[in-house]
Amino acid sequence: MIAADAISIIAGERDGKLALCASPTCQAAFFDTSQSRTRKWCDMNTCGNRQKKARFNANQRKNFHSAK
Repeated sequence: MIAADAISIIAGERDGKLALCASPTCQAAFFDTSQSRTRKWCDMNTCGNRQKKARFNANQRKNFHSAK
């Protein structure tokens, strides 16, 4: 997939930038072709979901302990 994106960007068919996945367990390279070029994860369904779930669980634990 990254090769196809690279060819499209180099050929001028699409705009994009090379980025690294923000997940500490992934760090895959991907082409960010989003309009704002602010995509964080290589795939929202795997890396993005895991990171958001981890943040949610950490906030739940923090709120649980502060409520006691």
